[in-house]
Amino acid sequence: MTNWSSPGIDGLHAFWIKHTTCLHGRIAELLNESLTTGQVPGWMTEGRTYLLLKDPKKGMSDPENFRPITCLPNLWKLYTGMLSEEIYLHLDVNRLFPEEQKGCRKKSRGCKEQLAIDKLILRHCKRTKSSLYMSYIDYQKAY
Repeated sequence: MTNWSSPGIDGLHAFWIKHTTCLHGRIAELLNESLTTGQVPGWMTEGRTYLLLKDPKKGMSDPENFRPITCLPNLWKLYTGMLSEEIYLHLDVNRLFPEEQKGCRKKSRGCKEQLAIDKLILRHCKRTKSSLYMSYIDYQKAY
């Protein structure tokens, strides 16, 4: 968590969560209780949404020219970050990630690795004068 990134509706910056070590034990208790009971306080999942202009040249009249950014409470980010880490470790230790899945692996360049492999294949085919048939799918961004 970045120290001074935009906080959620609670207004609590990550800096204070990191440096008020006397509260770490109580925060751990509350997060573990939420994990055990499956009950998360409503305020932890409420956010403040801002609409950011994508392209100023297109103007403000087109709703598709905006992308939403929601600032969630840092305690929610901490909670989901810890869960994510545990899930990742489980998948990694048990080798449940497909070998082809590079995008969410740690210490992986994802798309860059795929492009490097692509470049090597192209070079090889040029050098050996082999036929090569390729297709690409261009997925539109989520925003």
